[in-house]
Amino acid sequence: MSGGYADRVLRVNLSNERISVEILDFQTKQNFLGGRGFGSRILYDEVKPGTDALGPDNKIIFAIGPLTGTDLSSCSRFAVVTKSPLTGGATQTLAGGYWPAELKKAGYDAIVVEGVADSPRYLWIRNDEVELKSAKKFWGLWSDQAEKLIKDEVGDQSARVASIGPAGENLVRYACITADMTAPRSGQAARGGAGTVMGSKKLKAIAVRGTKPVKLHDPETVMESIKEIVVAQKERFKGRVSPEGMSRHGTLGGLPVVNELGMFPTRNFQTGVFEGTDSIDGEEVDKDHLVKHTACYRCSIACSKLRIAKKGRFVGYLTDGPEYESAWALGPQCGNPDPDVLVAADFYSDRLGLDTISAGNAIGFAMELYEKGLLSKSEVDGIELNWGNGSAIVELIRKIAYKEGFGGILAEGVKRAAEKIGRGAEQYAMHSKGLELPAYDPRGAQAHGLGMATSNRGGCHERGYATQEMFGIPYSVDRFSIEGKGKLTKHNQDRTAAYDSMVTCVFSIFMTDPEPYAKALVAVTGIEELGDVQNLLTTGERIWNVERAFNVREGFGRKDDWVPDRLTKEPMPEGPSKGQIFHLQTLLDQYYEARGWNITTGFPTKPKLEALGLRYIADDLKVLGRLGV
Repeated sequence: MSGGYADRVLRVNLSNERISVEILDFQTKQNFLGGRGFGSRILYDEVKPGTDALGPDNKIIFAIGPLTGTDLSSCSRFAVVTKSPLTGGATQTLAGGYWPAELKKAGYDAIVVEGVADSPRYLWIRNDEVELKSAKKFWGLWSDQAEKLIKDEVGDQSARVASIGPAGENLVRYACITADMTAPRSGQAARGGAGTVMGSKKLKAIAVRGTKPVKLHDPETVMESIKEIVVAQKERFKGRVSPEGMSRHGTLGGLPVVNELGMFPTRNFQTGVFEGTDSIDGEEVDKDHLVKHTACYRCSIACSKLRIAKKGRFVGYLTDGPEYESAWALGPQCGNPDPDVLVAADFYSDRLGLDTISAGNAIGFAMELYEKGLLSKSEVDGIELNWGNGSAIVELIRKIAYKEGFGGILAEGVKRAAEKIGRGAEQYAMHSKGLELPAYDPRGAQAHGLGMATSNRGGCHERGYATQEMFGIPYSVDRFSIEGKGKLTKHNQDRTAAYDSMVTCVFSIFMTDPEPYAKALVAVTGIEELGDVQNLLTTGERIWNVERAFNVREGFGRKDDWVPDRLTKEPMPEGPSKGQIFHLQTLLDQYYEARGWNITTGFPTKPKLEALGLRYIADDLKVLGRLGV
C-alpha cells in the first residue's frame, strides 16, 4: 500500500455476480490522481460508443481520492462517473458525508459496477469481505428507510450506506444517489442520473464498513497541512460565502449575493432578480428553522444545516438542507418564497431520490407553460401550476418520482418533456446538453456562463465556477466583459477537475489556493510529482480532455456547447445585470483556442491529446472521423 491509496479497485459484475479485486497501477495514480479522474478514464476505456446508458454494457464507477479518509478538512468526497441517461454523454457527480472515508478504510480506491442483476441486490463490503445480497425487501423503499433496514440486516450500525430511492428504481432520468441519510451529514450524488443507472442495474445500495487505517507517507507534514489549509480558508476572504459565513448559515447565505448581482434565475430564467430572496436567505431562515449544524467527515467548515418546517401543512418536516441550489430550484425558479415549502420539497427529494436542480427546473418549466396557456389544467392532472404554488411543487416531486401522470413527462427532463409537449415548448426548456441549468443566469457573468455551456456533463455551475467574476476570488474581473474569458474558463475547469480527483470539496476552490493541497498530496502519498501545482493543473486538463473525447465519440461537438436562446438573444429585463445577454459564439471561439481544440468543430486535436499523453484517444477519434486538426 502506498500512502493515501488503498491500491485496490473492486469490480462487481451484477450479471454473473462475479466479484474481483484489481491492483491500482502507479501510472493511473500519477496521471489521473483519483476520484473523478479514475472514473473518467475507466468510463472512456471500458464503455463503447453508442452504449445504452440504461443497458447492461454501461458501467458506473464510484471513486475516491488519495486525500479521502485522512484528517484533512473538506476531503471526504466521492465521485460517481457513468454514461448519463439524461444527456447521453459522460456525467461525473460528487457527494460528501461519511461514506467516502468508510470506503477508503475498507481498503478500496474505486468500485466498478457492470452488468445487470436478475433481481434487486445490494452490495455489502466489510473490509476484504464483499458479497451481493438480495434487496427485494428494500426495493420500493425511500432511501432513509432502506438504509436503516440494511444496517439492521448486516448487523452493523456503523456501516455507511449509499442508496437510491423510488425515483432511481422507476428510471426517472435525473435520479440521485443518497449517502448517509441516517448520519450527521447526508450527501447526494445528484446530477445526470447516476441513480437512474443504479436503478437500471437493479442495485439498490452499497453498504460499507471499513476498519483499516489510512496510511500516510509523512504524518508530521500532513498535520502541518491540516493547520495550513484551515488557516488559509479562514484568511482568504470574508462574507456570506466565507468559511465563517458557511459555518453560520450554510450555502443559503449565498442567495442574496447572487440576487444582488442580478443573475438569480427567477420564474424559469425570465429575470435575474427574485423579490422574495429575503425570506429564504440563510440568515432569515435559520431564525426559526435551524435545528443544528452538521458536517462531513473531518470537515472544519460544517456548512450543512438540519432544518425543520415550522408552519402550514408541512410543519414538522425535517431535512439536511436545503442547500443553495435546492433552495433556488424549488424556490425562485418556481416563484416560491416560502421556506417551509423548501424544507418539505427537499425532504421528499432526498428520500425519493431526485436531483433537486433538475426537478425544480422541470417544475418551473411546466409552470411557465401553464401560465402561458401552453398546458391546460387537465393535462397536468388537475393541478393549478401557478407561480409560487407550494402544494403543487411538493405534489409534483412525488409524481415525478413515481412517474405518475404528468410527472412521468417531467421525469424525462425538460429537453425530452418539451419535445413531447410540442407547441413551441422547446424555447422554454432551460438546459444545456439535456442537463437542466442551475441557479445562475449566464447573462450576468460571461465566464461563469461559458463554463456552464461547455461543461462535459451538461449545464453545470460546478465544473468551471468563475469565482473571479462572482466573488472577486482570488482576483476580480469584469463579469460582463468577454475579453480573456475563454482562457479563464479553461483554467477554472482544469483546476476543478484536479480538485474533484484529490477528492476535495468544491468549496475548497473558493477558499484555498492549490499550493497547500499540493503539499498535502506529497505528504500523504509520497509521490513528489503531485506537489507541482502546474502538474496538478495539467492532470485536470488531461481529465477534461478524456471526458470531452468520450462525448465526441457519442456525437457531441460545438453545436452542443449551447444554452437556450432566451439567454443569448433576450437582454436581462431588470436589475444589476439589466440589458446584458450571453455572448456564446464569441466566447466559444476564445475557449476552443485556449483549449487547443478545433474552433469549427470543438473536437480535441491530435497535438493537444498527444501532449497530454493521450495518443491512443487521438487514434480512436481519428478512426471515427472526429479528431480536430
